[in-house]
Amino acid sequence: MSRTTAPDAHAPDTDKRDSGLNWHAIGAIVRKDVTTVLRNKGVRTPLLVAPVIILIALPAFLVLGGELLAASGQVPVDAQGQTPFDRLAGPTATETTGIDVNAPGGWERFVLEVFIAPLYLLVPLMVATVIAADSFAGERERRTLEALLHTPTSDEELLVAKVLAAWLPAVTIGVGGFVVYSVVANVVAWPEFGRIFFPTLTWVLLGLWVTPGVAALGLGTMVIVSSRVDSLQAAHQIGSLIVLPVILLLIVQVSGTLLFNPVRVAGLGLLLWVSALLVLRIAAQHFRREQLAVRM
Repeated sequence: MSRTTAPDAHAPDTDKRDSGLNWHAIGAIVRKDVTTVLRNKGVRTPLLVAPVIILIALPAFLVLGGELLAASGQVPVDAQGQTPFDRLAGPTATETTGIDVNAPGGWERFVLEVFIAPLYLLVPLMVATVIAADSFAGERERRTLEALLHTPTSDEELLVAKVLAAWLPAVTIGVGGFVVYSVVANVVAWPEFGRIFFPTLTWVLLGLWVTPGVAALGLGTMVIVSSRVDSLQAAHQIGSLIVLPVILLLIVQVSGTLLFNPVRVAGLGLLLWVSALLVLRIAAQHFRREQLAVRM
């Protein structure tokens, strides 16, 4: 006589899983996660403050401050007769970007088109990592992870929901920040140019091609980390390491070693997307809700 096994009350519906992803359930988890982030002042505040500082306050300060120094004649000169502007841009920057920092409007263009570019990438990366860090470590601290794991969703659906819950806000803020920065750049440089000159092709690629890729790579890494650490603080500490490549990119930009242009930005975006897809695939292969349940 054959023995029948009672179905697991918490197991995902096989028919539903076989017929494709349950987007209704995925959408519900995404909405819940986004709502939780918006209600958490400790998470919401840095997500708003960082873009304002990077995309509004910093470019205005650098452009207007540089103009004031130049107008006052107080720009320091070294023994070789070079100003900080010369050392910051240099012949390499002129050759790569087509910007002569000593020409009229050159300083404004260098700051707005070149210097701020790597810092802009911090915006979607920070949003993605902060929300992704909260994806599982935060659920564990709030004692809501057990209820989440018992929802009638497959492992794949749960992972897709957690990824989208971080990726969509990161891309939204990144693209929105790109639009805001375009307005700021034209406003602060209007006295010099008297026309709309921004965005450039390099920045269009940054805003629409690189931003989604860097957000996907950051959140893919953080979903793996967040599902394996025991606290939100630990997830944030490990996640802070993800911004180091962007800081390195800023250093090589300022030194003139590797300056952005459309070809390089397009290649950077391709590299980020390939890396992000690889990381997300690894996350999907190793993601099991049983392992999360054991760590509760």
